[in-house]
Amino acid sequence: MEKFIVKDIVDRFEYEVLAGAKGLNREVKVYGLNRPGLELAGFDFEKNNSNRRVVLLSNKEKLFVNTLTDEIKKERYEYILNENIPMIILTEKFTDKVLLTIADKHDCPVVLAKNITTSRLYQVVLEFFDEHFAPIVEEHASLINIFGKGILLKGKSGIGKSEMTLELVKKNHLFVGDDRIIIQQRNNKLYGQSHEMLKNLIEVRGLGILDLSKIYGLQVLLDETTIDLVIELIHLEDEQYKSIDRLGSEYKYIKILDTQVPIVTIPVTYGRNVSELVETAVSKLKLEAAGISSMKTLQDRFKKYSK
Repeated sequence: MEKFIVKDIVDRFEYEVLAGAKGLNREVKVYGLNRPGLELAGFDFEKNNSNRRVVLLSNKEKLFVNTLTDEIKKERYEYILNENIPMIILTEKFTDKVLLTIADKHDCPVVLAKNITTSRLYQVVLEFFDEHFAPIVEEHASLINIFGKGILLKGKSGIGKSEMTLELVKKNHLFVGDDRIIIQQRNNKLYGQSHEMLKNLIEVRGLGILDLSKIYGLQVLLDETTIDLVIELIHLEDEQYKSIDRLGSEYKYIKILDTQVPIVTIPVTYGRNVSELVETAVSKLKLEAAGISSMKTLQDRFKKYSK
């Protein structure tokens, strides 16, 4: 993975660079934002830590700084800027030319975030950090969004994952990726997207590599989706088929990174319309999320007619 640098943050949010432009290639190594109240007061509990968080200065820091003499203020700014911080983000509530002068001396980027509240700034920057610091794993699978749910199609090579994905796309479901799926865990949810090298591409045996953006248009494509259900395709003759719960009373789960995801196993054989079974599995997932269970309906009827 490429280094995550200050310039990535500046470019993403179009921040105005006020000082320290020479340091825009500094690497951001640590997740999070630091409101440096203790540091401005002269205490640094992370003094021996060379990997520091991005610093955020806003109204409460400005109110405190205004209580300091010019000499102490310079001393505290030097103290902070000597500690290998990657950058400082200012809201419009914080202004101080002394900070900019010292930051220029240290080549530490200081940027201004305009027209945004401090709490909202916190949220959007940390969401961006999630994209770079969240744990990642790669799966050999296909990923498609069906009825608003992200479905990871897994199975042995040659079982027909790509063909199944193509059939679902023709039914107006959204294609995310095929063969190499990058999965990231953010805020206890899993998000999947195609490996950049294979974006919009799918391999179908007999047809080769197909670019779905050229065949069906951009309306069938989705850059990223949550992963809500794993569907594993197996051959009817596999030993695994014998262990399938025919009633499907409870979901089994598979662990991806640190998240448990429900998994459904569907046997593949000639004459089975597997794409419709996949759609039905997604509909069942949505119904059960709404508290509607076909298994419970059967149990209720069994009790009624057993009396």
